[in-house]
Amino acid sequence: MGLVPSLERWKPLQIKARVWELLQLVGLEPSVYAKRYPQQLSGGQRQRVGVARALAADPPILLLDEPFGALDPITRLELQQEFHRLRTKLNKTAIFVTHDVGEAFRLGTRIGLMYEGELVVMGTPQEFRQAAHPEARRFLQCLQVGLSLEEA
Repeated sequence: MGLVPSLERWKPLQIKARVWELLQLVGLEPSVYAKRYPQQLSGGQRQRVGVARALAADPPILLLDEPFGALDPITRLELQQEFHRLRTKLNKTAIFVTHDVGEAFRLGTRIGLMYEGELVVMGTPQEFRQAAHPEARRFLQCLQVGLSLEEA
């Protein structure tokens, strides 16, 4: 997690303080996790460290490409909720790439849909729900099926 600050030539004590701050921010006890290697972490812990690493140099915008894609559904939902809390707390802009339309609606304030290399829909979740583009309609059908399955 200290790699980016090291590349930015931060002082060692400043790096350590930032690592501890970020571990606490993502819900990992620094005294336990600061010296662990990736292979010593669970998938959810690795994802939390990934988010912390992305925040290390305090960038104005975060780009996250399928950050929760390889997780079990319970861990995925927990991390989505945690990410939403963090983004709100830190007031960060995040570009979140996902193929999971439900995830887009849970986390997005604006949703864009790419189809055949073009951005065909861009808007709030409400605007997306009203989109006429056929591919947007297909994604919305998937969302409705997912919601009806959750009710069953």
